Amino acid sequence: MIVSAPRAAIQSPDEKLEVFYIDYGNQETVPYSAIRPIDPSVSAAPGLAQLCRLAYIKVPSLEEDFGPEAGEYLHTVTLGSGKEFKAVIEERDTSGGKVKGQGTGTEFVVTLIDVDDEISVNAAMLQHEWKNVRNGSTKTNKLLLML
Repeated sequence: MIVSAPRAAIQSPDEKLEVFYIDYGNQETVPYSAIRPIDPSVSAAPGLAQLCRLAYIKVPSLEEDFGPEAGEYLHTVTLGSGKEFKAVIEERDTSGGKVKGQGTGTEFVVTLIDVDDEISVNAAMLQHEWKNVRNGSTKTNKLLLML
């Protein structure tokens, strides 16, 4: 994990720190009292999670319009499906920089493919959004803008 701590000394155990879990890819804010030292042998190993984004489409962030719906659908077709996926790396973005909640370093631009059905999650996201447009949704569809 990476802890983003203030440069000043911690004044009280009630202060909070931003923690990024490099083996899972998630982040949370925790009280200083919850932080413990880690064995150097563990901290020397590289993180398991890799920063990725879907290739060829732009999925709105959770803070943008329709972001929660896109996130829920992405969760349903990936983590909620119980399926196994392979990631085909289409591009590597090495511009770096920290993205809140997503860590730092190389970002892999990927196509996620269901290993059993050879169906792309990227295409499923587009089909789902296109179906919503054809069914009379009056929403501006940001997901289709990248085609």
